[in-house]
Amino acid sequence: MAKTEPIRRGSASDAQNIADMQFLLAAAGVGIWRYDGGTNTFMMDDTCRQMFELEDGEELGMENMRQRIHPDDLDAYWTAVKSSLESGDFAVSYRVINRDGSIRYISGRGRTLPPAPGAAPQTMGVCIDVTDRHNLKERLRRTEDRMQQLADGVPGLFSYIDSEWQVQFMSSQYRDLLGLGNQSVIGKHVGDIVGWDKFAERKPRYAKALAGDTVHHETVRTTPDGQTRYFTITHAPYRTECGHIHGVMTLAIDITERRAIEQKLEAKSEELRRSNHDLEQFAYVASHDLKAPLRAIEVLVQWLREDLADVETGEVQENLGLLSQRTQRLNRLLDDLLEYSRAGRRVGQVAEVNTRELVQDIVTLLGPADGMRVIADDSLPVMTTHVAPLEQVLRNLINNAIKHHPGDTGTVRVSAQQQGESVMFAVEDDGAGIAEEYADKVFKMFQTLQPRDEREGSGMGLAIVQRIIDWQGGRVWFHPGPGNRGTVFKFIWTKVANAPEGSLKGDEHGSDRDPSRQHLAG
Repeated sequence: MAKTEPIRRGSASDAQNIADMQFLLAAAGVGIWRYDGGTNTFMMDDTCRQMFELEDGEELGMENMRQRIHPDDLDAYWTAVKSSLESGDFAVSYRVINRDGSIRYISGRGRTLPPAPGAAPQTMGVCIDVTDRHNLKERLRRTEDRMQQLADGVPGLFSYIDSEWQVQFMSSQYRDLLGLGNQSVIGKHVGDIVGWDKFAERKPRYAKALAGDTVHHETVRTTPDGQTRYFTITHAPYRTECGHIHGVMTLAIDITERRAIEQKLEAKSEELRRSNHDLEQFAYVASHDLKAPLRAIEVLVQWLREDLADVETGEVQENLGLLSQRTQRLNRLLDDLLEYSRAGRRVGQVAEVNTRELVQDIVTLLGPADGMRVIADDSLPVMTTHVAPLEQVLRNLINNAIKHHPGDTGTVRVSAQQQGESVMFAVEDDGAGIAEEYADKVFKMFQTLQPRDEREGSGMGLAIVQRIIDWQGGRVWFHPGPGNRGTVFKFIWTKVANAPEGSLKGDEHGSDRDPSRQHLAG
C-alpha cells in the first residue's frame, strides 16, 4: 500500500520558494503530488489531501482511491497511469466523491521523470480543482439549452453573428432551412454556412446593422425539400449595456401563407375591377342605348293620348296614364342605375365649401312644397373636401326625407359635428319614421318601403349614398328621432388631409347649443 508523506524540502531558500509556490498554487486550487515508484509512496501537499479529504495520518491507497474516485472514472484513471509509464505523460480528468456525497471535478496532470540507471521511476504532477469551472460550463450549457428552446419557440428563424461574421447562435429551424440538421455552426463563418455568393449579397445589410441601423427586407428561398418560401427579414444591431455593437441579430418570419392570401386578394381585386368595368359598360348601355327606344315609347304614348283625347268610354285614359307613369319610372331607374355605377368614381374637384350654403342650394334645386321647411343648421362647417360626392349624398338624404314625409307640412334639419379629421352630418326629419323590420333593407338596391304606385322611386337613392360613403371611408346609419318621431340619418365624412379646419358655429359656446337636440351627438 502506498504511503503519503509531506513533500521534502531542501535548503532554506528552496524551502521558502516552494512555500511561496505552494501558497500561490493552493490559492488557485492547484495541489502538488509526487509518486516514488521505488517506495510506492505518494507525497502530497495539503491542497491535494483536502481534495481527497484525507484525514491526518490517513494513507492514500487503493481502497480509499476506490472510495474517493467516481466508479465511472476509475478505469480511465488507471489507464492514464499505465499510459504514463510508457509515454512519460500523465493526463486525466476525473470526479472525486466527497464524504457528504457531493462531487468535486479534478484535472490531473503529471510527468514521469527519466530514472537514473538502476533507480525506480518517479512521477510529479498537479491536481487542479476545476469544480467551479465545470459548474460554470454546466450553467452556461443549461443557459444555451434554454436559449435554444426559446429561439426554437419563436415563430421564425433566428441567428446571431458577431462582428467577425462568425455565427454564435442559430435556431434549429434556421439550420433545418439550410439543410444542416444538428450540425454545429457555432464559430463558423457565415460564408461557410450559406455560401460565399450569398454572403457577398447579404454583407452590405449586415454591415449596415453593425453600423447601428435596423434593416428590413423580403426574400424568397427554396427549402431542402424544394418548396418556395417567402420571408420578411430583420437585421438588428446587438448592443451591450455600454452601447457598443458586438454583432447582428437576424429574425426571418415566414410570410408564405400571407403572400398567398395577398395574391388571392390581388386576383379578387382584379376580378372586381373587371366586374366594375362591366357594370359601367352596362350602365352606359342602359342609360344611352335603352333610353333611345324608351323615348320613342314616350312619344308614342303622347301621340295615343292626343289621338284618343275624345275617347271617354272604358279605361283608355286611365291605362294610357299608367303606361306613361311606368315609362317615366323606367326612365328614372335608368338614370339612378347610371348614378349608382358612377358613385364614388366621379370625385370631382377638391375645394373649400361652406356646407351650410351647399344645403341651401340643394333645397333651392329640390323645390319642396311650401309647407315643407328645410333648415340648414348653423353648425354646418366650412371645410375642404370633394364637393360633388358630398353634394350628392346630402341631396339624396334631403330628398328622401322630403319625398317620404307622410304630410304636406314638416321639418327637415341638416346639422353637423366636428370629430377630429372628420365631420358627422345629420339629416333629421319629423316624418313617420322607419319601422325596425326595415332596418336591413333601406340601403339595398331597388328597395322601397312603400309601393311604387303610392310613392315613385327606384329604390336606389340610399344605395347610392351607401356606395359613396363607403368609397370615402366613412359610414352611414340611422335611428329614430326624439320621442321615436321621425328619422335621423347620420354619416361620417372625412375631410381632405391638411385642409384648414372648418369652424363649427355654436360649438364653441354652450349657450348656442339647443339642449333639446342632444340626440344628435351619437
